[in-house]
Amino acid sequence: MSQGEYPVYEVFGQKDRLAFHTHVGSIRAANPEMALQMAREAFFRRETVVDIWVVPQDAIYSAAQEPAYLPQIGEDKKYRLPSGYDNAPHWKRFKARAMSIEEVAEEMTGKRG
Repeated sequence: MSQGEYPVYEVFGQKDRLAFHTHVGSIRAANPEMALQMAREAFFRRETVVDIWVVPQDAIYSAAQEPAYLPQIGEDKKYRLPSGYDNAPHWKRFKARAMSIEEVAEEMTGKRG
């Protein structure tokens, strides 16, 4: 078997127990054990990790292969922006009921009658 015929393995590493596994690259290897050894040498020789995953590339199923699984992006997303809300009436009501700094100070000192 030549190098070009070896399957591709995607390599993921976890830097500490609380971190996510992150993709660091791809390796061609004859089997998973060899892929793990090659991944250690190629990607993690100089940095410490607590876990390494090697996954055959053909075992990964991508949502891009099935567009029906991708979320649909709506056109109107004004609700995500501060300008998408009409807060003017609420703000005017709040300001009408709000106390001045002098009134707050009087209330805190107990001098309010």
